[in-house]
Amino acid sequence: MANAGLLGSIETKSITEFRKDLLSILRIANGLSDYHSESSNDLNDYYKKLKSLVGSFNKKYKGLQLELARKSGELTVNIFLDDKGVKDAFANSASQIIGLQSIGSNSFGAASVSERDKFTAELENSKDNLYIAYYNPSAGASNICLRYNKKAKNVQLVYDADIEQDSSADFQIAAYYALSRGYSKKIDIYGEAAALGFASWPDHDSRVEYQRKFDPHLTE
Repeated sequence: MANAGLLGSIETKSITEFRKDLLSILRIANGLSDYHSESSNDLNDYYKKLKSLVGSFNKKYKGLQLELARKSGELTVNIFLDDKGVKDAFANSASQIIGLQSIGSNSFGAASVSERDKFTAELENSKDNLYIAYYNPSAGASNICLRYNKKAKNVQLVYDADIEQDSSADFQIAAYYALSRGYSKKIDIYGEAAALGFASWPDHDSRVEYQRKFDPHLTE
């Protein structure tokens, strides 16, 4: 369990509950995307139930908001952090994760942590996007992108399928915003999600597509 560093002050029990809630919703959304290709007549009914579940999730975790997006038959879940900009999100969360390697305002790897002046300059130049790479011997490599959403005036956490791992940077950041400001223990997301089914998670090809969303060069 990733209960050191950024999540060091948060109870392991709370992290476990959040992980079950978040992954349940992501797996249902992935299942519905596959379901769409089968042209099922009850797809809209499932979508309405998932949308209601996402609404409950957003009430439970105030510092983190999920949003469903439907495009070209694909259903995705966007994650938004309650922060003012990418620099703020970096300072408040991403910079505190063990294994920080490099950042970039336009791509991964523009400035490593060992290049102090270049690193600082790259951070200062970041406005709408910040690409961050990590490596931890016990957790492996992890990459995220923080993207400012001008319409919502908050920060989107662009993640990949590694968010399933509690040691990954994207999961730690999501958990931090969801739990550090308190949450409602009365709302049962996992139980309601279990009734909808769709327990599968993306296969390798789907994981590649997740990664390509925020860095087309990452998986080449």
